[in-house]
Amino acid sequence: MNDYDNETAWTNSDNYSFYDQNVASSSTFDPFQPMTNTDTIMSTTVTTAATSPTAKDEFEPEPMTIIVDDAQKSSDGSFITYRVFTMTNLPMYSQDKRPVRRRFRDFLWLHNALTIEYPASVIPPLPEKHRMKYMKGDRFNPMFIEQRRLGLQWFMDRIARHPLLQASQYTRVFLESTDFKVDKNIQSKTAPSNSIFGSFFKTFAKVKKPDEKFVEMKETIDKFGDNLNIVEKLYARIGKRQQELELNYTHFAGSIRGLSALETNVDQPLRKFAEATEFYVESLKEMRKQEDLLFLNDIHELLNYCNAAKDKLVERDQKQVEFEELSTSLQAIMVEKERVLHPYKQQGAGANIAELMTDKMNDHHRAKNERVFRLESKIKELEESVAKANDDNNSYSNQMIKEYEIFQRTRQTELKQGLSAYADCHIDFYKKSISIWENILPVLEQLD
Repeated sequence: MNDYDNETAWTNSDNYSFYDQNVASSSTFDPFQPMTNTDTIMSTTVTTAATSPTAKDEFEPEPMTIIVDDAQKSSDGSFITYRVFTMTNLPMYSQDKRPVRRRFRDFLWLHNALTIEYPASVIPPLPEKHRMKYMKGDRFNPMFIEQRRLGLQWFMDRIARHPLLQASQYTRVFLESTDFKVDKNIQSKTAPSNSIFGSFFKTFAKVKKPDEKFVEMKETIDKFGDNLNIVEKLYARIGKRQQELELNYTHFAGSIRGLSALETNVDQPLRKFAEATEFYVESLKEMRKQEDLLFLNDIHELLNYCNAAKDKLVERDQKQVEFEELSTSLQAIMVEKERVLHPYKQQGAGANIAELMTDKMNDHHRAKNERVFRLESKIKELEESVAKANDDNNSYSNQMIKEYEIFQRTRQTELKQGLSAYADCHIDFYKKSISIWENILPVLEQLD
């Protein structure tokens, strides 16, 4: 069960025509067209919600539905493309809703572009390409393709639920451009050149004064991730038992066939019963396959989303660390300046005699006013750095509060979808099972 079951009517209808991107002219899409009211939407980051209880939260996303479906091989058979169809009333999007086709590397481009454009936001992770078990099989295997399509669907769902990401110029180009190869290169020229992996190898320091809000966020995400890992392990255990059950039922069907060879007067009913058991085994296998596809993959993608949120919390902590370290350095320089200006001033009962002697020796080599000038220059530089670090820290902190709210809503929605899919798999299985065994009952009447 998912949020798109209700959209099948229009996704399969003839109400729209499909662009052939090899023929369509790039003049039909301008990646730099004016975006009415876009600035208001894209700048909404850290402002507080309206005080009126009926006012809409400024950080709420606009209604948006993105469908990723119809996986097809490219003309040369070297890669898979997916049809992407968008429905939204956001003003920067064209009202001429037409689907486009995108390959995996195009989704990767969008992920990287959003990471650069919104460094303080939790950018949804792409499907688990890094998991080696997904790299062992044939990448053109229908099961692999469907797994990836679902992962890309979850990726786009999360973008559609995010008020900044859904209104990004990069998202718009991705969803609407009919000459994407050209338009994405034009857009890439306007993006900052810094690498999204710039802090990957950085050794992270600990925050001196942790903010309880963000400590609680991390603990909540950690607990949720731990529970997901437990669910995954228990699901794997259940799956192993289901496989054993399938094998036992297969042997059971074989034994019934053996009986039919001995009981020649009732061989046909016995063979029919064996066939019913084999159909039952196939239903078990199909249920497990659908559970893996719709439930287990959902758990994996939720775990990836948890990791993305935790990584962003770590980045926020580093902004605070930078502010704390710069503030400490500024304070030390100001103390040094005070000591140079007043070398004989007692700073409490424990004045440092060694420092005073050092000052006397240094004064033989440089004028006091020169030292003061350099220190004041350093103080001014550090004050600017501290102010910028403080702004960055506040910006990241305020944005992280908003991102956490989105994370909370998203995880609830996706967990509900995954559990609903799991329940639907069992409902379908038991309906098929009832039909199988009910159909065999009239045949068994012949045994009388």
